[in-house]
Amino acid sequence: MPSPRNAQIIALLVASSFLFGAPFSGFQSVRAQTSAAKSQAPAQSSEAAKPDYSQEAVVIEQLSTAYRFERDGTGQRELSLRVKVQSDAGVERFGQLIFPYSSANEKLDMSFVRVRKADGTVVNAAPSDIQDLTAPVAREAPIYTDLRQKHITVPGLRPGDLLEYQIVWNIHTALAQNHFWVEHDFVTKGVIVLNDELTVNIPGASKIKLKTEPGFEPTIKEQNDGRVYLWKHANLKPDSDEPEKEKEGEEETEKEEPDELRPHVQLTTFQSWDEVGQWYADLQRERVVPDEKIKVKAEEVIRGLTTEKEKVTALYEYVAKNFRYVTQSRSRQFNDRRFA
Repeated sequence: MPSPRNAQIIALLVASSFLFGAPFSGFQSVRAQTSAAKSQAPAQSSEAAKPDYSQEAVVIEQLSTAYRFERDGTGQRELSLRVKVQSDAGVERFGQLIFPYSSANEKLDMSFVRVRKADGTVVNAAPSDIQDLTAPVAREAPIYTDLRQKHITVPGLRPGDLLEYQIVWNIHTALAQNHFWVEHDFVTKGVIVLNDELTVNIPGASKIKLKTEPGFEPTIKEQNDGRVYLWKHANLKPDSDEPEKEKEGEEETEKEEPDELRPHVQLTTFQSWDEVGQWYADLQRERVVPDEKIKVKAEEVIRGLTTEKEKVTALYEYVAKNFRYVTQSRSRQFNDRRFA
């Protein structure tokens, strides 16, 4: 598994692998825009040498994604980040942050965006640094007017600075009443991440289906009247350390087997595809009934035709020539979890 109708349709698509449901505009693309020079190998010692990340464009010190759900499907998603920007490439990537949201069922708030300088001074983003814009897809397809983005200009960001932000999506209307779901990918390449955490807090009475990829199993604990799932991960190996053949092999796998690229974590309260189908059937039932305007147009299109085949062909050709469909591709980086 984003008007409410469009949000619900897109939710169904994302629920199929399983929403919430994004797009960070960022980290996976911050690769080796760094110097090709490698530091000289340190002398061997009894203790392992501390990794040298000085040539990386950015180093993410802390990345935290936290979901909290109520039984009715409402809830909150919080994204927190602390990143050391070490080059102009890092400044270019994080100089403007873009966070998508669905205005039909979410409210997006900035808790803080701030830059910590080496001398201890702090520069905070102001409300005037935020623009609330229609998502690009709406320019091509105005029906997606509930899809929006908040663009935040990071003030005074320079190499050597520490960028911190916390963004909160408040889910005020459930896409599927009494249901919720999560799809999440951890950062496994492209940028150094020292600490990458995912927390999902759900009501204790909620029954879920959870699927994780090998090596991404959570710790689970009961807390008050709820249940908390916690994942911790880190990506400590620079891409430049990977053998060239290994990189080529990964790229070929991604090209040839896109359907096999599954999210690291998938969690949903839907217990079966039959249940998903019933929800969607209820969602579209009233919308598939033609109104008078459509009936009049259909009669006009098939007027004078006698066979069912002629009528179906005429209706098909009318729709094909006069309506344009806009699809939204969903990669592993879409959903919802986007750093910026």
